[in-house]
Amino acid sequence: MGTIAIIGGGFSGTVLAANLLRRPPPSPTRIVLFERRTRVGCGVAYGPSDYPFLLNVPANRMSATSCEPAHLVEFARRHLPLAGPDSYLPRQLYGEYLQEFLHSAECGAPRHTQLQRIHAEVTAVRPQGNGAILVVAGEQQCVADQVVLAAGDPSAAPRPYASDIERSPAYVCDPYRGRCTRNTDRSVLLIGTGLTMVDIAVAAAAEHPQVRIIALSRHGRLPASQTSPPVREVLDAHFDPSVLLAKRTARSLLASVRELAQTVLERGGDWREAISRVRDCAPALWRNMDDSERRRFLRHARVYWGTHRHRMPPEFARALTDLRRAGRLEVRAGVVRALHCDREGVSVHWRARGERQVQRFSVDRVIDCTGPEDRLQRTGDVLWRQLLEAGLACADPLGLGVRTAQHGALVDTAGRSTRGLFYLGPMLRAAHWESTAVGELRMRAEALAEALASGELATMPAETHAA
Repeated sequence: MGTIAIIGGGFSGTVLAANLLRRPPPSPTRIVLFERRTRVGCGVAYGPSDYPFLLNVPANRMSATSCEPAHLVEFARRHLPLAGPDSYLPRQLYGEYLQEFLHSAECGAPRHTQLQRIHAEVTAVRPQGNGAILVVAGEQQCVADQVVLAAGDPSAAPRPYASDIERSPAYVCDPYRGRCTRNTDRSVLLIGTGLTMVDIAVAAAAEHPQVRIIALSRHGRLPASQTSPPVREVLDAHFDPSVLLAKRTARSLLASVRELAQTVLERGGDWREAISRVRDCAPALWRNMDDSERRRFLRHARVYWGTHRHRMPPEFARALTDLRRAGRLEVRAGVVRALHCDREGVSVHWRARGERQVQRFSVDRVIDCTGPEDRLQRTGDVLWRQLLEAGLACADPLGLGVRTAQHGALVDTAGRSTRGLFYLGPMLRAAHWESTAVGELRMRAEALAEALASGELATMPAETHAA
């Protein structure tokens, strides 16, 4: 019996396992799914929470299978009868949907295919001399033919500005772990102004009607809002992206995207359609740019792409607008220099964008909403540290994730694709840029499952890749 090990039971690992069960290899196969949490399918994003956080994408674009776009909507209507294709569903419900998706695939799998769940943290992956791979999870070990690391971004390294208060209850580094605000909090600083900040600001304001919130990030830019209901598309169905694909520089590409958005607006459409069109060909656009242009894009345009591409649900956008109008939410642009505890609570030393002078204000609580770590080199994750130190994986030079080859095969420190070791998750952004949303990860999970089931990866020679 062949063995495929999947490390990580969040969205990527769950969907990959389900696809292998739905279209398994022809020979007897055991699929071993490792997940350190008690629930498979939830990951960090879709587990139980004290507040009903919402998906930031409508239900008709969140199906776990590309073959059935209405799959999620049909599930949701069993729990929320009024749910429709344009609904922004609770994230916890989506986690339950992924659990059912996997369970259904398991029940329908042929007898020669088995799924084994192991709730333990994998600490090491070691290739053996016979081509097999040993997976170590605590006291448990598993010998596999193929191993897929279906993990999200690594947890963030300790922030230098929080070194003095990182153990204080007034500082929260994981905003989704239980309630992050207290009834006694009158003022809260949220570091970061992305989607995590949106969640926490809305939840904190709802739970504590008197709390004052300051959101601070380098650029002070909030995510744009989704539209509800969606605006009709005005671009031709056979949109030709050749104009975009012909661009080789970040500057010329940005100019073309602006022209495309202007065309959409002139036709009575919505600029979001232009972003969606660009997103569809983002991997090809990313491959077209050399490293110097990619750096230029990251330095000058990444923040603008992020705020337009990763949008918040309309209900949360309205809540933020109300909070700002009421004076309960203030958004600032700048950087935090240091955090210290004093009699007034937490003393925040920061520098406003474009200024040199360091200023100070006090809050009762600080919640870090900057998210996980992009740079793999700085991670404290035990498994990734082992892979990096063993030379089985290496971070990409731009600090976006991990180096991979075809089908997400890990590239080792010698520049060769590592036989039998694959990665599936958001750190594919190093090779494809767009790799964090359900649409991209679903597609890559289906392609990887098909390649694993066909046996083509077992005979794929190790290739050498340029640094």
